[in-house]
Amino acid sequence: MFKSIRNCSVVLCVAIFLMVSVGCSSSPKIDASTEASFKTSVNNIMNSLPNDKKESFKNTFTGMAVLVSLAKQGDENEIRKFFDGMTYDDVMAKADELRAKMKESKK
Repeated sequence: MFKSIRNCSVVLCVAIFLMVSVGCSSSPKIDASTEASFKTSVNNIMNSLPNDKKESFKNTFTGMAVLVSLAKQGDENEIRKFFDGMTYDDVMAKADELRAKMKESKK
């Protein structure tokens, strides 16, 4: 009986680990292969966010898109390439990195 409880515990732990692993790795990513897939994937990220994060992501993404557009002379393919494969967390982290660089350059 003790052995069967232990086996159930092991199976349960493995199942929980797999569910958490799949949940963490399934964050929507930006697909920059085409203009349509780019727009759709950005919308998928927006729709996956809780309401309190949507506006922040929208403003951050828009601001970064403007900066990238200026740096890439408005080349839409290059703008899409910049964001390709990014998740919500990647976009927000990159924005924080850019903000920090801008603060440093002002000093």
